[in-house]
Amino acid sequence: MMPTEEELNDLLKSWTVPQTPASLEGRLRSAYRDRSTPGKWSRWVAGLSPATGLVAGMSAGALVFLLVIAEAFPQTVTGLSGTTFPITADFEEIAYNANGTSVVLERFTSAGGGLVLSSEFPGDPLRTAQQRILDPLSLFLFRLAAPIRNRQGARFARLIANNPLLAERVAERQRTCSEPGSPWTVVGTQTILNYATTGIQKVWMEEGKPVRLTQWSAPDLHCFTLKSTTEKTFDGELRPAFEQRALKVTISAPATTPDRPSR
Repeated sequence: MMPTEEELNDLLKSWTVPQTPASLEGRLRSAYRDRSTPGKWSRWVAGLSPATGLVAGMSAGALVFLLVIAEAFPQTVTGLSGTTFPITADFEEIAYNANGTSVVLERFTSAGGGLVLSSEFPGDPLRTAQQRILDPLSLFLFRLAAPIRNRQGARFARLIANNPLLAERVAERQRTCSEPGSPWTVVGTQTILNYATTGIQKVWMEEGKPVRLTQWSAPDLHCFTLKSTTEKTFDGELRPAFEQRALKVTISAPATTPDRPSR
């Protein structure tokens, strides 16, 4: 008995092309806001005028201690995770102001699917040190969840094997890095770091003004997104507001915890 169109659509929804995490917008906004305005801690310290020298010394000591820990601790946790990835990429995130100026918010290495392996915040050594501790912990938790991901991958592989039409749709999605019938529209192709990418785009309204998100993903890298741009409305026209772009792609040994069935 052949499955109905509705049943195939339900099956297809169990696997989707990896996109830039939905939290990216809020993450970029938060990072830019944190860099642009003094935090509560900074304002509190600034108000301790009589003890400014003492507080500054204590803060410097704490910063040095955190930096030392950040250098030693992550390597230990990363080693314990035992996880390798077939593809990783070095990125930078950029925020653009209405006047056209820009600032690099973050540089990081990602294994795709929103998993960040390491981060650096230019001009903010304390936040960089904090993140160097948190990133390996995230990797360790990722490793612990491997059995669940493996079961999901095996289940989806069985679904594909038993449904030729579904397998055809998945193969087309992997080939084009697009999803027919979704809010995304294919807008063209572009070569990034010598990889051919497919551009998909969607538009929505925010505070009554259009926002446009465009992503460029490489079929040869299992639809790894190498570039993502967010445009917002300034003076009645869409202009770049945020950008995430790959600086380098590294191909290594097969992953120990695959998230997707092989082609």
